[in-house]
Amino acid sequence: MTESGEARGRDRVEGGDPVCWLSRVCPECGHLADGEQPAVCPRCGAAAGGSGDVR
Repeated sequence: MTESGEARGRDRVEGGDPVCWLSRVCPECGHLADGEQPAVCPRCGAAAGGSGDVR
């Protein structure tokens, strides 16, 4: 006995992470911020949205 595609689709659970966390990733070291990206990366000291060390 097989189920129709419609019956299988009802049992599927959608979930997971948000579509894009790119705005929360440090461009220099890849650190993922807990919230919105801070002005300076807490891991490497790079300025948000650009390269360079601002320590």
